[in-house]
Amino acid sequence: MDRQQVIDALHQGRAEQHHFEELEYARLTETFSGYPRGSVLLPDGLVVPGYPSVARIHSLSAGLREQFRGHFWAEEKIDGYNVRILRHQGRIYAFSRGGFVCAFSTDRLPDLLPLSIFDTESDLVLCAEIAGPDNPYLEGSPPHIEHDVQLFVFDMMRAGRPGFLAQNEKMRLFERHGLPATRIFGRFRPTDTEALRALILQLDSEGAEGLVLKAELDDTRAKYVTGRSNIADIHVCSGQLLDLPPEYFTNRLMRLALFVTEHGQQGDPELERSLGHAFLAGLDRAVERSRDSGRVGHRYRCRFRERRNAMHFIAHMTATGGQRVRMTPGTPREEDGYWVVAFERVFDRMTGTLSTALSGAIQFD
Repeated sequence: MDRQQVIDALHQGRAEQHHFEELEYARLTETFSGYPRGSVLLPDGLVVPGYPSVARIHSLSAGLREQFRGHFWAEEKIDGYNVRILRHQGRIYAFSRGGFVCAFSTDRLPDLLPLSIFDTESDLVLCAEIAGPDNPYLEGSPPHIEHDVQLFVFDMMRAGRPGFLAQNEKMRLFERHGLPATRIFGRFRPTDTEALRALILQLDSEGAEGLVLKAELDDTRAKYVTGRSNIADIHVCSGQLLDLPPEYFTNRLMRLALFVTEHGQQGDPELERSLGHAFLAGLDRAVERSRDSGRVGHRYRCRFRERRNAMHFIAHMTATGGQRVRMTPGTPREEDGYWVVAFERVFDRMTGTLSTALSGAIQFD
């Protein structure tokens, strides 16, 4: 993508210009000229491609047969949010999947990985997942991260070049630079169904989200999630029952049914109780919050190393979230050497419906 193509994308409303302090950049809001949404053009003409969507398989045995022709690698899928990290003109940035500079991720990078890798690999782009209870975007997090956030690198690119680094080169850089990485479970063939079945059931028992499968010789990729990850999603988001599209819940119920059937877990009373609890616990929380404060939402808390980055983040959330985002008075506040930002994202429809129901008003079904 050259500068003229970016100008064309801007004129067609398929790209936007942004700035983060001294950095001016453009991001694609739609796929354009072969580059996916979220691709970034930097001032020197360097293009950072958007991270491609990874398709899902719903049946392990059938999906392996249909999608892979040769060896592939199995890696852990982390329940977090996606960033691309690179050094540009002496400063290291983390770009969100949508192509924004993420002020939170950029600020916390020195805490999360050894940035010295860019001294020897200056053109490297790290594709990583950030996860944990103190993230500012997602309601849920992996059970093994009890506080704050952690970062897991899962892919690498070279700036200005298409495609990802080969698996062996990626693993070599992981080891050489001590990078935090997703778990890599090994190299498999499409016929290794039983080995992968045992692996996914192990991950299911751990509360992990699932697997990403990456072909060795081409760009074929697929993800396959555990059954309990669907229940975890419902548990976290059932308080948004009216604010999320119905497909959010029906898709997860379908995935769970397919997983349970394929892996012989039909009629498991613990699984069935967990599913019922996942729906009711979130709705119970929503009713309690409506009684307490008159609104339903999710409360977030995240820490920044520098106050200026906290202010960038607050400005971004205020601009993109509108009235649904309510910053806690006194934010940001200094605590243990960090600047803490606390805010609530309000669920409008749940807030309105429960407010009416709890007021004593009548309703015709």
